[in-house]
Amino acid sequence: MKSLAIRQSAKPYIDRQKFPYGFRKSGDFSITEADLLTHYGKTLLGLESGELSPESDDEKHFVEFVTGKVEASNNLEKAWAKYVRLARGKKHFYTLHSSASNQSDYDEDYSDEEFDVA
Repeated sequence: MKSLAIRQSAKPYIDRQKFPYGFRKSGDFSITEADLLTHYGKTLLGLESGELSPESDDEKHFVEFVTGKVEASNNLEKAWAKYVRLARGKKHFYTLHSSASNQSDYDEDYSDEEFDVA
């Protein structure tokens, strides 16, 4: 992996609200992705929100990526895109129980009169 000219954060980036046990223990990120988010996350968040101004070409490219002008070109940008999708996207919920409206189709398959109970 090529070296990135993006400032490392002074403190590790931790999102306790969406990933309370950290990026590594969430199971959503690889070890490399978790390390990149931890080391560069505060800087990337500042660049995305506009609090920090880009100083290098890589930081300028990241700002263009965040605004949707270019595609992700390195592992850091791909990890950030994955983080944004998981942290800010809609969480899907799947159930094993069918809805009541679907049950009405099957309720009339038989009647009580068909069964003679002595």
